[in-house]
Amino acid sequence: MKNKLIFLLAIIFGLAAAFGIYKYMEDLKTTYRTSGNFTRVATAKQKIAARTVISGDMLEFKEMPVEYVLPGTVVDIKDATGKMARGDIYPGEVILSNKLVARTDAAAGLSAKVEKGRRAVSIPVNNITAMHGLINTGDRVDVLVTFNAPGEQKTPATSTIIQNVPVLAVNGNLATEGASKQELQTVTVMVEPEQAQQIALAIQQGSIQLALRSPDDSDIVQLRTSIPEHLMR
Repeated sequence: MKNKLIFLLAIIFGLAAAFGIYKYMEDLKTTYRTSGNFTRVATAKQKIAARTVISGDMLEFKEMPVEYVLPGTVVDIKDATGKMARGDIYPGEVILSNKLVARTDAAAGLSAKVEKGRRAVSIPVNNITAMHGLINTGDRVDVLVTFNAPGEQKTPATSTIIQNVPVLAVNGNLATEGASKQELQTVTVMVEPEQAQQIALAIQQGSIQLALRSPDDSDIVQLRTSIPEHLMR
């Protein structure tokens, strides 16, 4: 009987101690909140794999004492959503800004610049077909192809097959300035899937020329295919 009483008292004192600790922590939280020394920080609700574009439902906000918040901690959902994870982020991990990269940043890589439903395709060029390096990342271009028209005479023809598409990279360089000091080899553009097929065919069956557009010009122009007879008019 005595042993049971001791055991019962131990449980009671243990519960009282646990409740006391819980109450102390809650009071401490209340003190921090009322004193303005508590802030909400972003944490990962789930595992976020490297190069994943972060959405709001991947995050949850938890309160943390201000003195424990590391510099660069994300405290506003707008500072995380739409960006990409540089590496894996694990559930419960506090989100730091240096673990994220904007999709427009060259460090995010080419795939981050490709819009959903569109494709990036590289076009082989030289100093003539790409205007001696005057085309830069961020410019918009038209794609012209010169080929032998179907038929017995195989008449040469030039057609503008794609208009007003953005340049994503020059010679593999994603930077918007100082794209390359090397000899031009490729220009990568973003196009619709069907346009990517047209470019692939044009590379195999003809020669491609890029035409640079003004930043203020996004008009799609109706153009007829040019043939040699048109040069004599």
